[in-house]
Amino acid sequence: MRQLARFILKITGWKIEGSLPELKRLILISAPHTSMWDFIWGFLFARAVGIKPNFLIKYKYFFWPLGPILRALGAYPVYPNRDTRFYKQIVEQIKNSPSFYLIITPEGTRKAVKRWKTGFYKMSIDTETPIQAGAVDYKNRKLILGPVFYPTGNQEEDMRKIQGWYRAEWAKHPEKYIEHPPAGL
Repeated sequence: MRQLARFILKITGWKIEGSLPELKRLILISAPHTSMWDFIWGFLFARAVGIKPNFLIKYKYFFWPLGPILRALGAYPVYPNRDTRFYKQIVEQIKNSPSFYLIITPEGTRKAVKRWKTGFYKMSIDTETPIQAGAVDYKNRKLILGPVFYPTGNQEEDMRKIQGWYRAEWAKHPEKYIEHPPAGL
């Protein structure tokens, strides 16, 4: 699958920028998330750099025949209720797996949001797993692996730094992304 993903990215003109750290567990966040294409390019990107990603997708996409396909690709359905059992199951799976890469879109939707969901941050702390910033840059046709971030426990400051790395101009639909002031990592 790795060679096929690289081939597809090459013939479609996408380039990979950055690299994965030498870690067996990683929470990779991807923003801006403004198009369903983000999933396709992001999935190919993950496979091209050699990881079999796990990811969260809204439960409504788990209908027949798409549901079994999504599960086979590494998807977990997310339901709108705030069931802590789901969170605990993911945390335990990350902690107990020798290798686990979880991709999360912290906006939680393709619409413009003022505030990101912070479950990925809490998950990072609870599992002692670093966060890596990632993006699909449509403007320059680049798939970017950005800085690795180790949460300090100061969620407000850490989130400001993480969000400040992202740019609206990278989005497929920039008008659907609310950019946060850069804070540097």
